[in-house]
Amino acid sequence: MKATLNVTLLAPGSAIEGNLILDHGVSLFGIVGGNLISNEGLLHVGPGGLVKGQVEGEHVRIDGVVEGDVHARGSLEINGRVKGNIFYCGTIRLGPSASLEGQLKRVARELTIENDPSPVPEASNVQQITRAAGSGS
Repeated sequence: MKATLNVTLLAPGSAIEGNLILDHGVSLFGIVGGNLISNEGLLHVGPGGLVKGQVEGEHVRIDGVVEGDVHARGSLEINGRVKGNIFYCGTIRLGPSASLEGQLKRVARELTIENDPSPVPEASNVQQITRAAGSGS
């Protein structure tokens, strides 16, 4: 089965007021007045792009301007301007034109706790006998 590549493009001149949450990649060349969150893929704030809110993604590249905190779970590349704190888990690369007004913080990758797939053993005669035999010593 062939994997599909899903990317949303917000062209220059576009503006969104409010949070934008995607399950795939995004390239922004317009303005978002809210948080921009991408669960998978590349979150790219291109040249001329502006986010007035938090940016969160797996792989984040900033060539435009972000006025808010940046959270990157994988790689992070900054060639633009960030006015806010930066939280990253993987690699970070600052280009020659990067401008930062905030703190850089490396954080541990968030752990996902899943349910244990093994069934919980129920009380049985075997367990009761084992406990009785073990307690008699």
